[in-house]
Amino acid sequence: MTGLLRLAFVGLVRAPLRTAVRIVSLAGAVALIGAMILFVGHSLRTMTASATRSVPLDWQGPVGSHSAAVRIAAAVQRQTGVQQASPVATAPFASIVHRAPVGTIRSGSGAVLAVPPGYLDHIHTFRFLRGSLRRGEIVFDQQLAATLRVEPGDMVSLTPRTGARAHRFRVGGVALVTAPDVLFQPLNPLLGPAPAQPPADIAILPLATFARMLAPGLPTIASTGGNALAVPGAPRGTQWQVQAQVDPHALAGSPTNALRRADRIRNAVERSLPGQVVFVDNLSDTLNSAAGDALYAETLYIMLAVPGGLVALALAYLAALGTAERDRRDLALLRARGASRRSLLFLAAVESAALGLLAGAIGTGGALLAVRLVGSGGAIGTARGLVAFAVCVVLGFAGAVAARIAAGIGVFRESVIQGRRSVRRQDRPLWQRLYLDLLCLAGSGLVYWLTVRTGFSAVINPDSNPTLSLSVYMFFAPALLWLGSALLLVRLRGRFLAWLAGRAGGGRASTWRGFLLASAGRRGAAINRGLLVAGLLLAFGVNLGLFAATYDQQARVDAQLTLGADVVATAPPGAIRRHALEQRVAQLSGVAGTTALDRSYAYVGPDLQDIFGIDARTLTRGTSLRDSYFLGGSAAQILARLRSTPDGVLVSRETISDYSLRLGDLLKLRTLDRANGRFKVVPFHVVGVVQEFPAAPRDSFMVANLGYLERATHDPGPNVLFVKANGDPVAASRQVAAQTRAQGTLVKNIRRQTAQTVSSITTVDLGGISRIEETFALVLAAAAMALFVAVALAERRQEFATMAALGAGLREIAAFLWTETVLVLGAALALAALLGWLLAEMLVAMLQHVFDPPPDHLAAPWFFLGGLAAAAVAGGAIAALVAAAGIRRMPLGAILREE
Repeated sequence: MTGLLRLAFVGLVRAPLRTAVRIVSLAGAVALIGAMILFVGHSLRTMTASATRSVPLDWQGPVGSHSAAVRIAAAVQRQTGVQQASPVATAPFASIVHRAPVGTIRSGSGAVLAVPPGYLDHIHTFRFLRGSLRRGEIVFDQQLAATLRVEPGDMVSLTPRTGARAHRFRVGGVALVTAPDVLFQPLNPLLGPAPAQPPADIAILPLATFARMLAPGLPTIASTGGNALAVPGAPRGTQWQVQAQVDPHALAGSPTNALRRADRIRNAVERSLPGQVVFVDNLSDTLNSAAGDALYAETLYIMLAVPGGLVALALAYLAALGTAERDRRDLALLRARGASRRSLLFLAAVESAALGLLAGAIGTGGALLAVRLVGSGGAIGTARGLVAFAVCVVLGFAGAVAARIAAGIGVFRESVIQGRRSVRRQDRPLWQRLYLDLLCLAGSGLVYWLTVRTGFSAVINPDSNPTLSLSVYMFFAPALLWLGSALLLVRLRGRFLAWLAGRAGGGRASTWRGFLLASAGRRGAAINRGLLVAGLLLAFGVNLGLFAATYDQQARVDAQLTLGADVVATAPPGAIRRHALEQRVAQLSGVAGTTALDRSYAYVGPDLQDIFGIDARTLTRGTSLRDSYFLGGSAAQILARLRSTPDGVLVSRETISDYSLRLGDLLKLRTLDRANGRFKVVPFHVVGVVQEFPAAPRDSFMVANLGYLERATHDPGPNVLFVKANGDPVAASRQVAAQTRAQGTLVKNIRRQTAQTVSSITTVDLGGISRIEETFALVLAAAAMALFVAVALAERRQEFATMAALGAGLREIAAFLWTETVLVLGAALALAALLGWLLAEMLVAMLQHVFDPPPDHLAAPWFFLGGLAAAAVAGGAIAALVAAAGIRRMPLGAILREE
């Protein structure tokens, strides 16, 4: 064994250039896979952090009294993994009166939120716009403050329930309640989170003040939850509760790990307080969704990256073929001198271990550099780096062993006499006799047909252990297409190229061009190896480029649909009309047009749905509409129909189906009357069906005329402003924010929304991993062509030496290399265009239900595709020029004396 070890290392050192090429080829392949592993790990941790940040309130535990809330909150605060626990109360009020200089202003009914000092340390359910919350004072949500026209320092009277004595409070400030649907949801731990329509008016009191002045005159809701909202949007009594926030540092790793850890922390807390509190877990509900998204993201990353990595590993095989014939004779000689097959396998393993170690180290460095360059390397620790190094080394070793054995497999299988023969007979492998390649292609087509015809889509199982349903079968289509295409190319062994070369050469080689093509045709098997690696690598790049471009395009469309317009300003009720914000914003230099609308809520039967009050004449000035958003007519036709029917309403397709509605039907909606705080029935007539609408949810919503909706609800005016940017949306959003900040608006732009959209999973963030893989695709495509030329030169070195010895010129000899390079390059580009397009079509078809709306066609990144083709051409051309220069310096005598 010692002799074999020495022989293995001597063989690597004796041919440093060949060894370096094999190491670099392996390093490029494992670097791609290593970068994918590091990036996916970082992305999953980012998804966890994003999911936890999006939850304003992690736990809500209903309890029976003020003293119980204080005592249990203190006990929960001491538990490991809990960042903050606070006793809180929610309750109704009947009215609030402000005697202002303009007269007495009275509000309708609403809700009170009572919080202790330090509540906002880690719980962010509201934020102060002005002033603060001090003992004995009251703070109003900006909507209620606008209604009452109060400022800090004013005095108001609050009546907790009809017929009760009013209590006077000094106004301490104005706040913006950012999570009212969570704060005032019914608390039933058996049902879990159930965000409800928030109260129209919200006041905030110190907990001690509330417990002393208001709580004694209000009924208490039982700690078991029940129907906390007798009237939607208004609690029916005091709900004492413990609100808690989990320490985000305890929720490290992927969303699945974070979900498991969050459940353990909650179970530990509830177990330590038996029978005292059971929590409504908003955090786990969000992490459960994120865990399903993460599983989907991992699957998508694997489908995009792993094929490229596996094809890149074939570069090591192509590099090993450069001296395959010489290695075959050397190994056959060792067999003749008594070496067993086990010894030869040991020799190959030692060589591969050395190559894998070096390639793994270089590949890990390349992976870390690639991930850092795309801005995802800051969170990669030592442990994750060591894991990536171990994976890269293992993959490098496996790739080197596979390439070494595949290149000299005949020696390991044949006898000594057969191994020393110059001509060997090869039997057809089993997979060829079974036509496995054709079966894979047929299976791929069948799965794709089922996907398109039956609408299979990636479905996330929403249970506590997220799994993908049906997606396993869907991903068979691209996987089988990859496998079937590769096996079919191996089966053909260049016969098609040989036939094509023969046809182009005119049959017999009567001309110099014909002679070159005939020579290339006889090397069909060797040319086919280059085509297999270069073509599949280019197909990987084309597939990646098309899919990533389509994905990014749909992310922008989805962001536009989610946000509503290039820039959206959300204002307090009445602010847009009272301060003429629409007209003021329309005059800004970066604004092309505006439209104002009122976003409210209405009940269809028992279902609460968003309803948008729009001005159909000005809607398209501030946002964009597609005809595909509507059924039964174009966007212009449907809007004209709505404009001509004052009480008309556009209803979502889901609601039309659920309630068996038809055009012209009378639809009675329950809407909240802002004048008295009560719900009332308002008649509408269905005039159209809408599938999508800017800023609307994906399932159920309605669109009505702004004027009719305002008269029914007594809203003081629109509360949302859509702005179409005349150039950069970010710059326009800054102008809008500066113009409207004093009126308490919240301004968002399409760029910010796109970033938010792709960081959660309606669309997984493919930006980083696509940039990594596109860079590797460019480099590996060039390397594949360069390796093909180098291998061709190594395989034909005796032939070229003979030609040179007989007086052939350098240009004539180099022409043979150029001919093969052009044939491989042309065939690889054609294969890549077809196969890459098919793969991208399959992936997009499988994600039709994820894209919102689905794409009409693939988006082509022409710059990247042109760069990919140019990289392959440059790699082949440079390698051919270097090879031509190397032919001049060939040691003819030494080459001709070789066996």
